[in-house]
Amino acid sequence: MKIYGYIRLNTRRKQPKNFSLQRQEAIIRKYANEHELHLDEILSDLGSTSVSLNLPNLQKLMQMAEDKEIDALIIARLDRLTRSIRPMHQFIQKVCLKHKVRLISVEEGLDSASDSGQMTLNIIDIIAKWDSKMISDRTKELVERKRDMGERVGHAPFGFVYKNKKLVPFPKELKTVYLIREKRDSESLSYHKIAKLLNESRIPSKRGGRWYAETIKTIYENPLYNDTELMKLAKL
Repeated sequence: MKIYGYIRLNTRRKQPKNFSLQRQEAIIRKYANEHELHLDEILSDLGSTSVSLNLPNLQKLMQMAEDKEIDALIIARLDRLTRSIRPMHQFIQKVCLKHKVRLISVEEGLDSASDSGQMTLNIIDIIAKWDSKMISDRTKELVERKRDMGERVGHAPFGFVYKNKKLVPFPKELKTVYLIREKRDSESLSYHKIAKLLNESRIPSKRGGRWYAETIKTIYENPLYNDTELMKLAKL
């Protein structure tokens, strides 16, 4: 069985009392020793956010789950994955449920291999769906209100820019969209591998930062890019 630990700290927040990276690691190793579990490695991230899943080693763990290279993940506390319910739900869905990775969170006494652990995951699923529905309803109401007032709504999606408050295609970015779809459809590359390819090729994202698997997935699944005429622009 391949077992990994994961520890994380937000560099912009005050360090939680008695919960440094070293303390988190000690908690994980103690649990593993007490339950006779062999730890292959403990991965760590330092980031400027406590919410995002887009951290190097957390993304690495998600890719390892997809590649069947991890069987169990031990964390000191659930908020060491993320402090937000929706990213937490996303991680559980993709890693624990889809790829059957056992999740152990020491402080909460959570073990997804147990009945009580599965019940906890189900509760997180219910809360996340309720939260998503509430936010969706509020967002739709706000967007409609802004549109009624003639205001521009949101940022232009990748491959487009705003001109005179209207979306118009941006061929340079559409070429990247075409590349993403080609790599996914023709070569069956994973979202993680496509993101790695774009980063290594130094192809800029919308705001010039790094590409992540979730960004690639969002672009690939967006029906906006199914327009044949639009994709013709990408080939010019």
